[in-house]
Amino acid sequence: MKARWVPEGERLRLEGELDFVSAISVRETLDSFLAGSAGKRVVLDLSGVTRVNSVGLSLLLSAVRTAQRSKVQLQATGLPAGLMSMAAVCGLDDWLETLSAASGSTTEIPHAGQ
Repeated sequence: MKARWVPEGERLRLEGELDFVSAISVRETLDSFLAGSAGKRVVLDLSGVTRVNSVGLSLLLSAVRTAQRSKVQLQATGLPAGLMSMAAVCGLDDWLETLSAASGSTTEIPHAGQ
């Protein structure tokens, strides 16, 4: 099943396979949801993701940028193990763990080499 977002109040749940084919529509929906949630708290729930590749990290980095612009308090939950492994290879594991534990503030995006 292609990935799709399912809104549940302040929670936005992603279901299905997140890959390069589904990434564009998933990102457009996410950007729109975040822009419409200015000043609010949003939880991205990735527990329904059945398969993910590096596009998942790109999606989360983009989400944080959009959330910062819209002053959205962003948190991610249910991060797939494969996504956490990719984050470790890229040196983003600490950042991703902080994003998943966030309570009240959007996590800063790390700069390359940090």
